[in-house]
Amino acid sequence: MVQKVVIVGAGPSGLLLAHYLVRRPNYHVEIYDRRSDPRTSQNYRQRSFPISLQKRGRKAIEVIDDLATAISQRGIFCTATIMHGEKGKLRKISRPNPLLTIDRQLLVEILLQQLEEYAAPERLKVQFGYECTSLDRTAKTITLQTKNAELTANYDVLIGADGARSRVRQLLTEANLCAEVSLTPDAYKSVYLDLHQSALDRELKPNCLHTWNLGNNSRMILVPQPGDRLDGVLIFDADCNPMAELSTKEDIIDFFQKHFFILQGLITPKAAEELLHRPVARITTVRCDRFHEGDSIGIIGDAAHAVSPAIGQGCNSALEDVSILTRLLDRYHDDWSQALPQFSQKRVPDAHALRELSDYAFPRTKKLVLEFIIRLKVRRFLHRLFPRLVKPFLFDLFLDSDLSYAEILDLSRGWIDKVKQATPSSKL
Repeated sequence: MVQKVVIVGAGPSGLLLAHYLVRRPNYHVEIYDRRSDPRTSQNYRQRSFPISLQKRGRKAIEVIDDLATAISQRGIFCTATIMHGEKGKLRKISRPNPLLTIDRQLLVEILLQQLEEYAAPERLKVQFGYECTSLDRTAKTITLQTKNAELTANYDVLIGADGARSRVRQLLTEANLCAEVSLTPDAYKSVYLDLHQSALDRELKPNCLHTWNLGNNSRMILVPQPGDRLDGVLIFDADCNPMAELSTKEDIIDFFQKHFFILQGLITPKAAEELLHRPVARITTVRCDRFHEGDSIGIIGDAAHAVSPAIGQGCNSALEDVSILTRLLDRYHDDWSQALPQFSQKRVPDAHALRELSDYAFPRTKKLVLEFIIRLKVRRFLHRLFPRLVKPFLFDLFLDSDLSYAEILDLSRGWIDKVKQATPSSKL
């Protein structure tokens, strides 16, 4: 019997789930997304950002033939993080295993293109510009609205993969799903810079992540991207925007000369003007008591457990959701009435642990940043000598293992509590 799965949200997790399902027998998949088709959007750089795909995220992708290759060919492998200090002082933290960095929008385009090339039209339908407006759980239908029309779609299984502001999750709260939606204390502006050879000569290595700490909880992270670009974010306390008083492009250029001297040749008048007028964005986090409703509705990715991007686990955990859910479908022979409750049981503790890790894994004070670097290097050294006795430090556990987030939190409880004590209670 053919099962019809409706996925709301055409982001990385929704598209990867569709990849998995169309490769299984007896599935018809329909995907609806409120946004326009990313392949035809002209302003993707205003809302996109680079992400790093680590072991758990890449492991989920590598199950699909040729998908990992297509993604890696369009990304950049980073072998180290360079921390830029005052007066040009550099600290380099090498990576035991390279990170694959790629623009989120580009990742979505690749997933979408590969999906449509693989799936027969009778097994897949993808529609953009459709916003979910209502849900009838008894009739198993959802209503979707476009600019000019309304559509009702029936489903056997409904999956909400529609992000931190998920409409599916919101509708499920009417069925007593408990969801806590909040803002982190951080805000950010996206930064896009064009590289050129003179910049590379000034230590802006193209295969490294670059970070700056300005103090007062302000920091910048830039990630190399294909096409000689550095893309990233300037993150700061929402109540203490270091750019709040800047009103001209000249002010922006002066700001970069003061705080990011190495970048001064890259912040052109055009880039400064764009950065000046780019809006400040806030980060939404989500905590739910379960990730399913009844026997036929589930939520995954940011719709279920959006977290701060401080440790780069949002997309990786979303992709891992897909891998775990499909393994449960294997175990229960595609019986969603068993797989969905088991998905909640397995994944909710990890999601709650990830929320705490994302909030407190990376320190907010210069003193603890130094201690963080020392701990990382010491634990790497000891782990190489005594791999069975000494576990890697926190970040290496995130990046290079697929230990559950709950296990990582247990192993790192001392450090997490130390950072938490140094964080003002009003901030998180």
